[in-house]
Amino acid sequence: MSYRVEIVESNTTTVLELRRSVHGDHAGDDIREGMRALYELAERTGIAAIGPPSTTYLGMLGPGITTEVDFGLPVTDGALDGTTAQVSLRRPEPTLCASIRHHGDYRHIGDAYRALDNWIRSSDYQPMGPPTEVYLVALDAAVRPGDLVTEIRRPIAATLAVRVQALFADTVSALRKALAEQGFGIMTEIDVRATLHTKLGVRMDDYLILGACNPILAQRALIADPRVGLLLPCNVVIRTDGDTTLVEAVDPVLLLSGEVLHHTDRPELRAVAGEARDRLAAALATTEKREKRLETTEKRSPDPK
Repeated sequence: MSYRVEIVESNTTTVLELRRSVHGDHAGDDIREGMRALYELAERTGIAAIGPPSTTYLGMLGPGITTEVDFGLPVTDGALDGTTAQVSLRRPEPTLCASIRHHGDYRHIGDAYRALDNWIRSSDYQPMGPPTEVYLVALDAAVRPGDLVTEIRRPIAATLAVRVQALFADTVSALRKALAEQGFGIMTEIDVRATLHTKLGVRMDDYLILGACNPILAQRALIADPRVGLLLPCNVVIRTDGDTTLVEAVDPVLLLSGEVLHHTDRPELRAVAGEARDRLAAALATTEKREKRLETTEKRSPDPK
């Protein structure tokens, strides 16, 4: 089966969510039971469904593995008696997603996942969270297995990386200035090339890791969740790659969706991570522009002879 990947923006419709454990050895039964419980919850609370249901897998699912799954249902605005870690009613923020549609039963849905992952790896995007399956035509609406339509969505963001036609030292200097302009200080600095040569006698190309930290953003993040300190500072890597210099920065939003703070759902923390990402992206873009201007100036300089 051939697949076509599209970039879409996720819906911001209010979603009723129910979190349940799903075991890989009887995933089908657990998912059916989760869907039944989700619709029963909507009926009990008097909230009407206005779209297809979905499942978001918060971990790997396979034989002998149990993972948490968020069962979601787009609904009209309403209210719950109370929200818990298992039940919530929320309006998600718009998110850029890579989307692919699988037609047919679920036995071969792994092919769609592989096609989506391969596309992301070869693109200028990086995954930013767990995948969601949206059941556009689900089992209760399909006459034949071939009628099933499942959309797989994976949150993505542009990769924080730039490649410049400039010397390593010049790029490092330009990057330091750009980071300072965005409020970042350099808290740590590791010259990987020198360290490996001194400790192990290994020779490699220039490779520098800068630990960047914006004190104002760090303070806001630590107030929201003290565990954020485990993710600080934000690493920025400058390395020689052939005839070019590559600058790559860790994505704070991606870090936030990782295992360390996996269950954190605080809007103020997401806001700080988003701002940190925007500032890092701006610093990389400024570095790229400065080096391009320098390259143009050098080309236009008169021949001293």
